[in-house]
Formats: sequence, C-alpha cells, structure tokens
Amino acid sequence: MEGDDDNSNPMMDEITAAADGDGEHKRSRLIISSGEQFDVEAYAALYSGRTKVVRLMFIADHCGESNLSMQLEALRMAYDEIKKGENTQLYREVVQKIGGRLGPAYDMDSAWADAVDRRAEQRKEKLENELNAYRVCPAPFVKFLLLLICLDFG
Repeated sequence: MEGDDDNSNPMMDEITAAADGDGEHKRSRLIISSGEQFDVEAYAALYSGRTKVVRLMFIADHCGESNLSMQLEALRMAYDEIKKGENTQLYREVVQKIGGRLGPAYDMDSAWADAVDRRAEQRKEKLENELNAYRVCPAPFVKFLLLLICLDFG
C-alpha cells in the first residue's frame, strides 16, 4: 500500500506484504510517523497491569525525541499504573526513563518501593516456611490427613 492512496488512514499507515509465491502472507505492522498523533490513553485502556505498563514503555521507547509529548504521556501513564501493583523492578525502570522530566510528583518514591519489597520478602518467607513444614511431615501422616479431609467432604 502506498502512502498516496486516498483510502489510507491519516493517523497510521498499514504496511501489508502481498502473498508470496506459496500463498503465505507476511505479517503486517502499523507505523506511527513522528508528525502524527496517536491516542495513547485509548490504546492503554485496552490493557491492565504489567501488560499495560510494558506496552506504554514500548510506545515511549519508539516515539523517541521526535514526539516528546507522546513519550511523556506514555511514561506518565506507565508510572501511574505501576504504582497500583507491586513490581518494583519495573517501577524503577519507568522512573529512570522519566528522568525527572514530569516533575517531583513522578520522582522515585523509595519509601513505597522499600515497603513493597519488604512485604514481598515477608510473603516469600511465610510461604517457604509453610512449604518446609509440609516437607518435614511424615508421608503416612499426610496420607491420614488427606483421608480425613476426603471423609469430611463425603
């Protein structure tokens, strides 16, 4: 598809490869040129959690310096979304990419990151202790407990 077609979308140009000799189609992809705007909010609303953050970071990485407002919008939305979760590694990566360009509200919140890391470590220790308790339990006793549970549920 050429860029001078009348029916092309002014926001994005879709590049589609024609079928090759075997009748197989190659993948098509969308390209956002630097002068065009893309509704980052509408696109991000289709996703949630880590997927949303990763896609927003991809947008920020690929629009680059040519579209600074879109890059900052994607990073702002990624920051807001990552604070809802518990992935401090991804949070630190987003804050590093922001680099203070969005003001003090989007700087590194070390207290939040440390608290999330501490809760995760406590949860990990609790689960490891439970697992070790089951490992120490003798096999006949576990079988007996399973039998009692099965009898209780009928």
